[in-house]
Amino acid sequence: MNKVQTFKLLLALMLSSMAMAETAPVATGVSEQSATVVPVGQSNVAAAPIAQDAILPQLSFAAQHARAAELAKRADYVFEQEQIRQEEARKLAEAEAKVQQTVGANTLLLSKTTAKVYLDNAFANMWNDKAAEKQFIKEYALLAVSGVSAKSARALQQILNQPEGPARDMLLTDSFLDYLYYNKKVFKNANQWLYNLGSYTPKAPSAELVNQWVNAVQEGRSGQFIANLVPRNHIYQETAQRVLSMSASGNVKKATKAKKAKTPEATATTGNDTFYKLALNAQRLRIIPSFNNGIFVNIPSYQLFYFRDGQLALQSKVIVGRDDRRTPVMYSKLSNVVVNPPWNIPPTILTKDIIPKLARNPGFAGSAGYEIFDRKGNKINPRSVNWSQYVNSKNIPYRIRQKAGDDSALGRFKFNMPSSDAIYLHDTPNRGLFGKTDRALSSGCVRVERSDDLASILLKEAGWSMDRKQKVLASQKTTSANIRSDNPVYLYYVTAWAENGKVYTLPDIYKFDTSIPKNAVNWSKVKSVI
Repeated sequence: MNKVQTFKLLLALMLSSMAMAETAPVATGVSEQSATVVPVGQSNVAAAPIAQDAILPQLSFAAQHARAAELAKRADYVFEQEQIRQEEARKLAEAEAKVQQTVGANTLLLSKTTAKVYLDNAFANMWNDKAAEKQFIKEYALLAVSGVSAKSARALQQILNQPEGPARDMLLTDSFLDYLYYNKKVFKNANQWLYNLGSYTPKAPSAELVNQWVNAVQEGRSGQFIANLVPRNHIYQETAQRVLSMSASGNVKKATKAKKAKTPEATATTGNDTFYKLALNAQRLRIIPSFNNGIFVNIPSYQLFYFRDGQLALQSKVIVGRDDRRTPVMYSKLSNVVVNPPWNIPPTILTKDIIPKLARNPGFAGSAGYEIFDRKGNKINPRSVNWSQYVNSKNIPYRIRQKAGDDSALGRFKFNMPSSDAIYLHDTPNRGLFGKTDRALSSGCVRVERSDDLASILLKEAGWSMDRKQKVLASQKTTSANIRSDNPVYLYYVTAWAENGKVYTLPDIYKFDTSIPKNAVNWSKVKSVI
């Protein structure tokens, strides 16, 4: 008897034995009804009688046999599934070995997933559509020179060095799987991958996504499938095209002063620096949709743009987080506008800013309009607390709120949006700060110079009249209005881009671009392929 038969028999016998054990009567020579257990060391103690209806009727031999047969069938199923799994694993291992033998000394990023694609498709070529291949190489080349992934850059160079044939086809597929995963996940992981260069690691995309691409290839739609992966943002497309037309050593006109009046001066960059800076920022632009609807804040430009139906409805200066309290790159949607908002002081500001001031002078709370509450919601006299014990403490048993008013840190308007970092847009009483060139001054939230105008537009969309707005402002009563229109909010960080034939650069206020990896790619060969 071989090992497989032995495994099957043992499993069936085990399950059958379990079935017998579950239903076998107690063979003690004493009827179950009259059996009595006498504890050790005790005698003449009557055991409680067992109720007749608590005893399950014994199964007949036929029922036991049927139960054992049913479990044996389950053993067959488990065994068959294990056989299938082992066979699939064997075939995949053989396919992986065959793929590796075909590509030779080249290194695959996702060898198992690549092997499965070819195993499932009888090792047919996946890149017969040369137009689709060129479109992919364009997008992958932009990723390769961005500094986001050194492994992707090496994978691209292998493709460029490989002549036509099965090996090149497999290298293209392997790299495309990498691109599929990146393209799908970059929106969610932008803060890490695009601003902490070198953190990206190639991984296999979902089986569903791979199947969608394979189906597109089989149906002659691979070109359209790849085209649908390219961002529609016109600034991304123009920036990408500018990078593709350049050489890695430079050959670009002097960068132009950043768009719009009173924005920071553009940095003077060499052609080589501009090439890699544009390539990196093209990836950052991937996560921005076309500028049709919503609020867009490019953090290093200190500017807000509000678009409705493709038209610019409002532009405003903004103040963003300083370097030690950076405004994050994020996407959200406006949920409501709060008129006369109180300010619930967040933990970081409370610990670093407010508690030290209260420790020096508890009377500061009254002059600043702060209300202090304990954990039960009781209002506390600030002079009754020894604030010095809470300096640098992470466990402060009080909540502090600044009352609404002209001097409130939030000003007269707060624009709420869901955010794990408690980031939002708001007004400010410190209007003079908008006159500064460097406006990285806040604790992370975005202060809007034209917040009154923004509120007027949004409140009107919510059904408010301007008369109602003025009456609520005058009342100093906190009032909220839900946003009715679709207003996505994009806070992004782009320091270089191409638009209308010109290249624009901005100061790298958070120093994200100080050491962009210059991944080795034969750029002239890329241009000859595309």
